Parts: sequence; C-alpha cells; structure tokens
Amino acid sequence: MIALMAIVTWTAEAQNTLRENGTLTLQPKIGAGFGYLSGKVDMTPGDQRRIRTGIVLGVEGEYYATGWLGITAGINYAMQGWKYEAPHVTTVTKLNYINIPLVANFYPVKGFALKAGVQFGFLLTAKQDEDDWKSNAEKFNFAIPVGLSYEFRNFVIDARYNFAVSPVNKDRTDDNRWRSDLIQLTLGYKFAL
Repeated sequence: MIALMAIVTWTAEAQNTLRENGTLTLQPKIGAGFGYLSGKVDMTPGDQRRIRTGIVLGVEGEYYATGWLGITAGINYAMQGWKYEAPHVTTVTKLNYINIPLVANFYPVKGFALKAGVQFGFLLTAKQDEDDWKSNAEKFNFAIPVGLSYEFRNFVIDARYNFAVSPVNKDRTDDNRWRSDLIQLTLGYKFAL
C-alpha cells in the first residue's frame, strides 16, 4: 500500500501549495487499527505476540500554516491491545482508548503528506480475555505517530504507526515493561470550513 501511494504521488504534478495559507479543513475518518504488544516482555520459548484488529473512528481538523505545512489536531476512538499465544493457551488483551493526536503534515507534492507528531491516549476500558484488567493498566498512554497520507478529490487515505512511549502495565519491572503500539489505516473525507 505504501509503495502504491509513493508511485501515485511521484507521478502526480508537483505543486508548492496544497491550499491557501490560513485555510482550515475538517476530516471525519474511519478505518482499522492493528494493535501490538511491544517493549520488554518476559517470554518463554514458544510464546508469540500477535496483532489484535479493531476499529479506529474519529475526526481531525487541519490548519494550513504554509502551502507545504499543515498542523492537525484530532480526537478518535481506537481499539488497541494484543494477542499473546503460549503453548495451549491464547490470551487476548483489549484496550480501548480515546486518542488525541497533534500532528505536523509536510506536503512535498500535491496530495501527498508525511506526518509526525505526538498523541495523548486516555484509557476507556481494559479486558484480558473476559476479565476486567483496567486496575492493572495505566490510564494514560503517550505515543509518537508517524506516517503518510494521500488525498485525491478530498478523500484521504492515511497510514500511521503510533509508537507507544509510556508503559501500559502498572506491575512493571525491568524485564516487563509492556507498550501498546498501533498501526492504523483510515479513509477520511476532507472539506474546507
């Protein structure tokens, strides 16, 4: 998908400005999230970390500071977490967050953006299998989103990797500092305000 977006972008006509300076846009978006357990995890041979797939739903507003730089602020609901497989048992951890990303968008050519920023996550619910796990999880999650997007006729395809910085487990040790990373792929529709 990234290679396809790069090919389409590089064949597009280069243009210095995407929108006029000072323009504001709003973009509702929906897509899929792929949560993953990262960090230091005390694992035994045969154990494997797997992706948990969920929904990402939200809205972002963007301010075009210059023709090549936009600043976005948004709010979204994201289903995160992971699957952990040990011999003869699989554990599913479901973490649901309200995330607030603040992202800088760099537009090298028309329609194509490179993204980097910060994200503040607030835990709504946490379950491990069917058991409530919220008392074992940190309520706040800080992440660094990086990614790219392509806009065509106001439709925006966005791919991001949210690198979690803060640990998610309260009972952490030097060998057990879990983080909840998230890959998200969304489709949005951008319109001017």
